[in-house]
Amino acid sequence: MCNIHTKRSLPADFIKKIKFLEKSYLAETDPIRQSGFGGGAERWRNEREPILNAIETDGEILDVGCANGHLLECLLKWGRERGVVLTPYGIDQSGGLIELARRRLSENRGNFYIGNAWDWRPVKKFRYVYSLFDCVPQNYLEEYIYRLLSRFVSDNGRLIIGAYGSRSGNKPPFNLKAFLDSKKIIAGGFAEGGNPPIALFTWIDKI
Repeated sequence: MCNIHTKRSLPADFIKKIKFLEKSYLAETDPIRQSGFGGGAERWRNEREPILNAIETDGEILDVGCANGHLLECLLKWGRERGVVLTPYGIDQSGGLIELARRRLSENRGNFYIGNAWDWRPVKKFRYVYSLFDCVPQNYLEEYIYRLLSRFVSDNGRLIIGAYGSRSGNKPPFNLKAFLDSKKIIAGGFAEGGNPPIALFTWIDKI
């Protein structure tokens, strides 16, 4: 198992990139574009609703890197359509985006935190935790997965990892299957999003 207790910090150039994204998101008014997506509402749903294939029961869900909370808002709505009731939690290092999330999901505004996904220590653990693979540099990813499982996911909970490709850039999503296989991490399942598929999700159970 990868050592989850190393003291290394995220690289400065990576932090700079994240701060640039924060500014670009906050410059938008459309909630989807504030979430970093420019493909419209139909594609947004087609490429993100499959996250719910990993969610089989009611429970709390933490979105790591939640931006303005729009994805959580959608997952709650789409989940209800499937008969699943979710309680939203979110973390993002952008105070501006977290404030938007608190306004968007005002009934749960106390569930949103400002923090860095790499070294944040939550006050509790969650049944479901969702994160994109690129919340950290790729050479941090194995350690990041184990950190999330250890610190964020409750016993018998589930970690969901997502990867989005780019249609305009003709770029497929990061190959999560190959990565997990290379690290001997056992996945509980996979789901694809989009038509043709341009998003990939996998989940790992904490037993």
